[in-house]
Amino acid sequence: MFHQHQNHESYWQEIDPPLYTPLLGTLHTDVCVVGAGIAGVMTAYILLKNGFKVVLIDKESFGENETARTSAHLSYVLDEGFTKLIQLHGETKANQALSSHSDAIDLIEKIIAEENIACDFKRIPGFLYLSPETERDDFEEEFEASLRLGAPCELLPSPPYFAHFGPAISYPQQARIHPLKFIKGLLASIQKMGGEIYGHTPAVEFEDTDSTYVKTNNGSMIYAKSIVVATNVPVNDRFHMHTKEAAYRTYIIGVEVPSGTFPDVLFWDTTKPYHYVRLIPETTPGKDLVIIGGEDHRVGQDSHTETRFDDLDIWAKERLHLQGEIVHRWSGQIIEPTDGLAFIGKNPGDNNIFISTGDSGHGLTHGAIASMVIRDLLQGTPNEWADLYSPSRINLRATMQFVKENTNILRQYTERIHVPKEWTKDHLQPGDGGLFEIHGQKVAVYRDENNQIKSFSAICPHLGGVVHWNETEKTWDCPCHGSRFAATGEVINGPAISGLKEMPVDQTKIEKTLDKKEPYQSPNDMGI
Repeated sequence: MFHQHQNHESYWQEIDPPLYTPLLGTLHTDVCVVGAGIAGVMTAYILLKNGFKVVLIDKESFGENETARTSAHLSYVLDEGFTKLIQLHGETKANQALSSHSDAIDLIEKIIAEENIACDFKRIPGFLYLSPETERDDFEEEFEASLRLGAPCELLPSPPYFAHFGPAISYPQQARIHPLKFIKGLLASIQKMGGEIYGHTPAVEFEDTDSTYVKTNNGSMIYAKSIVVATNVPVNDRFHMHTKEAAYRTYIIGVEVPSGTFPDVLFWDTTKPYHYVRLIPETTPGKDLVIIGGEDHRVGQDSHTETRFDDLDIWAKERLHLQGEIVHRWSGQIIEPTDGLAFIGKNPGDNNIFISTGDSGHGLTHGAIASMVIRDLLQGTPNEWADLYSPSRINLRATMQFVKENTNILRQYTERIHVPKEWTKDHLQPGDGGLFEIHGQKVAVYRDENNQIKSFSAICPHLGGVVHWNETEKTWDCPCHGSRFAATGEVINGPAISGLKEMPVDQTKIEKTLDKKEPYQSPNDMGI
């Protein structure tokens, strides 16, 4: 049973964060980097190393972005699989994808050594193993694709330590890392090189003209020759890029085990969605932490999010034979591009705005790749990966996935007319939220721990989807493009850049709706 960390913070977020003050006033710089996750921080660092003047801003304080919610695998074996990458991009480009992620791990390792950053980095082997529900022929085809692309690998009858797993492909020279310790070290290096860092500085307006600038929520201005938007999803673009990628939630549990009883390797399987496993050694004296993740789903499109953790627990017991206590659990946001590779480069239609998005479960290595691609683009230097990751690319081989994801989005807009019953509620307990029809309007209502009612328009300010209550994270999640909002309405995840609009409805009407005589039904009782 889960006892600790009820706020769902990740294990990484336990470190003491550096503090950065908001920007007040006007700045001029070469490059303004928006977003202090792995992509933004690495890009700022690399640009400073190459002589650029850089300002780095983030809407939160340190460690509250999606990099803090990763499982922190470093791998050149992409989630899409090498067989699928060859189908989508051809063998030459699939090989570039492999080599770029391998080089990304090398770059991270090099920076750690040069800057002397203590962040638990270690090279470890990785193992892809065959799930019972996957065809053996498909698995062997993946091994053959790995060989064709030049990936160092070996087909084994089973992975070491787990003979009951069946066949596995071993991939050497993967790695693990503590992502926030790494970023914290990079931020210190950025400041030493003269980079400016500002926290609690949300960007609310982007201009790409002769006077390129970023405007913040308090009216401060950053004039820059170039802007890099590294905010997981582009908050400078309302529509175009969001048709080419989709937002998913992924779930992670941390199981405490006696030190030395679980191998220090990476595991992942062929289940769709797949499971992924790694170790964090010596989290407490005599104890290691085994991280198990998976159970992905489209943001805002599952009314049973709490069961995702239970499913991971069941899987860990059945497949890994883990019997330890769950001491951590959290979820994170994964942005899946329709063709399996990130979008890094010049924002379509802009001259001076660059983006990094579409991490596809490999945000750490994609972030490192972004730093190299964007450096070369700003310097006017050829980069062999620039076309591969170009945000303007059109991949006709991914048309079916493009249609599938966008049909899903269009289906969500039918909720403007009728919200499915499982997303609505008649009663709320303190700390609970739900959707209501009040005066013919969709209203997101939250009853806080002090029993006070807060109500908002349930319409996402990005492109008008109807948000859903996430019981696990206590957030409002948009099922269209993945924007997420705090229970009290503030924006957490883009592409929305503003919070939910407070709804001027009669509070007595809400109270009357919530205080019906029928007994309160928990979400489980109601089938939610």
